[in-house]
Amino acid sequence: MDSEDLWRAALHDFNNLMAGLQGVLDLSDPALPFDSRNHGRLGTILDDGKSLIAMARALALGRLPEGGMASWREWEGGLRERLDPLASLFGCPIDLADAGAAGAPWPAPLLQDWAAVFTRQILPWAAPGPLRLEAEASPEAWVLRWITDAPLPPVLRPEPSPDTPRNLPSLWLRAMGLQMGITFEQTPGCLHARLDRLVQGRQG
Repeated sequence: MDSEDLWRAALHDFNNLMAGLQGVLDLSDPALPFDSRNHGRLGTILDDGKSLIAMARALALGRLPEGGMASWREWEGGLRERLDPLASLFGCPIDLADAGAAGAPWPAPLLQDWAAVFTRQILPWAAPGPLRLEAEASPEAWVLRWITDAPLPPVLRPEPSPDTPRNLPSLWLRAMGLQMGITFEQTPGCLHARLDRLVQGRQG
């Protein structure tokens, strides 16, 4: 990724953001206050804008949130907060399941952010769902499994093709995945992401 890729992605995504805001205004009666539906749509768009700014800052300046470890209960709650708006936006219920995750600390908040962005990339194929996301912790690694026939996001392939979508979420997903050392595997009906504890320990 070079600076031109980042500029193109930022302009593309913020143009879409402005179109979304315009859409809310077009569907609203200017003589009346916002109803609850349009208020919710506006809130979702503004949250998306904040997320895009954070991604652009991370890609351009290398500024990442302060890392740490969280209990499974805390980590699960934080990820659910990120996933619930996506489930509503795409009309696809998301079932976050403990498949051996409890009892071990989990890296936060970057892995939570990464898992949410990855989920958003595959939701158009997973809808109407439900989409099951399993979390497992072993002495060697943290593992996330999306039970779905959705394809691996093209940007995460070892050699993305020239026509791979270049938006901020996809660029951020690839860059952060490489930085954290996340590895991927696609098997029939499942997408796997693995973060080795040894890699995380070296980064810490």
